[in-house]
Amino acid sequence: MGKAGVGKTSLMKTTCQGHSFLQTIDIPPTKGISRENYLFRGLLEISLWDAGGQQKYLERYFSQTQKDVIFSDVDIPVFMVDTSEDPKDQQLFTQFLEAIFKYSPELEKVFVLLNKTDLKQAKPDLFYKELNSSLKPEYRDRVKFTPVSVKDGTAQHRLIEILDSSLQSSVIELEKLKNIRDILEEMKSKTNSEYFLFNHIDGLITASTVGAISSDPLNFLSLEIGAMESNIDSIVQKIQKRLGNLEEPIFLSFLLYETDNYYVFLQEINDNAIMMVVTNEKSSEIITIIKDSLSNSNPLIQKLLKSISNK
Repeated sequence: MGKAGVGKTSLMKTTCQGHSFLQTIDIPPTKGISRENYLFRGLLEISLWDAGGQQKYLERYFSQTQKDVIFSDVDIPVFMVDTSEDPKDQQLFTQFLEAIFKYSPELEKVFVLLNKTDLKQAKPDLFYKELNSSLKPEYRDRVKFTPVSVKDGTAQHRLIEILDSSLQSSVIELEKLKNIRDILEEMKSKTNSEYFLFNHIDGLITASTVGAISSDPLNFLSLEIGAMESNIDSIVQKIQKRLGNLEEPIFLSFLLYETDNYYVFLQEINDNAIMMVVTNEKSSEIITIIKDSLSNSNPLIQKLLKSISNK
């Protein structure tokens, strides 16, 4: 939640839907509350409520008929401010805290993102001082402030940290993650290669054989493997027609990159997951081995698909 134009929708779309910052520049204001279901890292099911910040909607959220609906049963409350604005005008922040702690009293933390720190006129220190000084004593240890910018990626990085923390507290999702890691380790032992499973929609790593990977917040893996198909398909169909062969639809099986010493394979294993394999050698034999390991006929792939589809 936050005022209109503070960057809430841009943060949601760049973090959870794989949009670039440029794609969010001209998005229209959110009308009321936009609800989206999102599978974070392909593991944690999240229902995101993006609350439009126009005054007419804010008045509804805090009305007697809607307050308990909006602010009850919240797991991860995030409040955003625009640090290029006037730090004195923060009545909404006070209203938000009163409502969220009243209707979701079990909450341990509320996260406040001091956004747009990339702007020259940004005043994150003044905002922190103003907001922190307005906190009731019982709220001080429960409200966490972070200066961020959606434009430079630090806001996305912070939101991912927050969601990762929630993921680590979920016993069911951690068990699922362990099963996935065990499968990847078994695949590694059979091929002498490293495996990385990515969540398609956000480009974040679900699991890998090299442990957790911390990368620049802007460097999400963005793969549109199917995007190459239409043009190539048209060319191949024309060639087949000229040769008098039966026209058949084609599909992109995998992408193969190489260096002087190793290969990198990329393959969609279902609509929601992409596997990256980095070999520890470079030979014609390893290409066949990796292709076989990623085949749907491989029992480990079937086991993996079952694991990542279980909800």
